[in-house]
Amino acid sequence: MERTQQSGSTRSIPYDNILEILAKLPLKSVVRFRCVSKYFNSSIITPWFVKSHNTHFPIKPIGLLITCSSRLQSGQMFFYADYNGGSVVPLLTIPPRFSRYTTQSLNGLLCLDFGIRAKICNPSTRQVFTLPFVVPVSSPSASSTYFCVNSFGFDPVTKKYKVLNSWKVPERDPEYRVFTLGTDESWRLVNGGPCYYPQRESICIGGIIYFRCWTNWNKSSRAVLVAFDVGKETFQVIEIPVDIAFQGLKESNLIEFGGNPAIVSYDRLDDNEDSSSIVWRVGDCFWARIGLAMLSDHLQELQEEQGQLYFVAGSIYTTGELVIASRSISNQYFSVLYYDVFENVIRRVEISGLPDYLNQFNDFSCIDTVTVSKYEENILSFA
Repeated sequence: MERTQQSGSTRSIPYDNILEILAKLPLKSVVRFRCVSKYFNSSIITPWFVKSHNTHFPIKPIGLLITCSSRLQSGQMFFYADYNGGSVVPLLTIPPRFSRYTTQSLNGLLCLDFGIRAKICNPSTRQVFTLPFVVPVSSPSASSTYFCVNSFGFDPVTKKYKVLNSWKVPERDPEYRVFTLGTDESWRLVNGGPCYYPQRESICIGGIIYFRCWTNWNKSSRAVLVAFDVGKETFQVIEIPVDIAFQGLKESNLIEFGGNPAIVSYDRLDDNEDSSSIVWRVGDCFWARIGLAMLSDHLQELQEEQGQLYFVAGSIYTTGELVIASRSISNQYFSVLYYDVFENVIRRVEISGLPDYLNQFNDFSCIDTVTVSKYEENILSFA
């Protein structure tokens, strides 16, 4: 880059100085500069630049990431929304897909589960990284991928992101594989995993991936919680309270609450108790439960008013509030509830700007047509 002086001569600005300037710009501007030249692009994705940018922006904008799926040309769309509502900001659109599951946002990144293949998505940089096939498509194993599930984790010690593939076929031993982003070129088998059937849900807390598994392949099966240490690559099986151990994805869901794994139950516990509750792991010893009576009454009114189902999408770590959102979009109408379970207070915000055609062509091959999770900017590049 050159600067013209009054004398007519020119003087180049050192590229190191240029990169220092770029490192002080917001991520949105940095992403635009990647298109200026190959040199800018290659420089911006270096570990030095990423570290420098994180130094200047240690506090990332945090809000909600709304993921919408549809069958037609719109594909899968990602939007950012402020916690306090308002109009969404489009982040990324990827081609139509039939992924079975999209993980919760982890430091702003997500894993799209395609069974024997997974994709890692960074909406901030508008990049999608496709992992290798777990097994060749021509492999006989590829014909049975119902319990082939990909989970996403981050080790805060090594700063490494990993994808865990859990695969259980009836009457066969389970197989567990790991892929480390930026290190591995293929999947690695890991030993010690339980002989269970994984559900399509997972969360990562403090370097531990948590996901539920069915113990058997029959109606009498119960669920247990499996913990996978991302750094050590070891497994632990955690028993779940009996009254929620037989519930599936429609009756309950796994979230983070108070820095621990928690299960939100939507089934009636008994004839005299409210149907919704949250049970969370406290330390290594026991589970605690809180009934959500006020939330249940409020959700019932909303569902009758709008004809939409609501679910607990997660929690806000700083306030401890539960985040409750609709599973679908109706005529651009989308609201989010925040519930303080200890103060028993609910507040509601409205989110606008979602495309009106999303409610017409939902991708029902997914568990949910709309998912909501915590979002923060991440400059990490897969290039």
